[in-house]
Amino acid sequence: MLAQGARGRHGDRPGGSDGATVTGRWPVTLLAVVGALLAGVSAQAAGSTLASVGWAVAAGVGLSLMLRGFGLRVVGVLLAVVSIGGIAWSAQAGQWLPLAGFVLSLVASGGFVIWGPSWRHRQRTRSDAPADLWKTMDEGVDPTDEHSSPPESD
Repeated sequence: MLAQGARGRHGDRPGGSDGATVTGRWPVTLLAVVGALLAGVSAQAAGSTLASVGWAVAAGVGLSLMLRGFGLRVVGVLLAVVSIGGIAWSAQAGQWLPLAGFVLSLVASGGFVIWGPSWRHRQRTRSDAPADLWKTMDEGVDPTDEHSSPPESD
């Protein structure tokens, strides 16, 4: 456990990002979500069938939240392909706001492909497991009290 005020090896930002570059999982995912929502909502507001491509990108971003490693790279490539199709279709249809959303999604999918497999996933350790509350109470300690100590024997 780290001392108060100490920072871990990769800082305390999600995905190991130090804030200087957009290589962490959450900044890349946020960029992809913004792009997918921009494409989907603006195309749907225009009454275009292009909205379905935007929602497909949004579904792919949702899927990326459940994956790590090589699977994240595969989803990144698929998102890039769908985003390129959306860019071409929206440029052909003259819908510029969805085009901007698909460009953002394309940039984010590049982040999934390049940095995605290196993003660490926090593994649960034994110390993270909840304490056996019955054993704690048998020892005379209140498990709900953060400052309790075992009673002294007489």
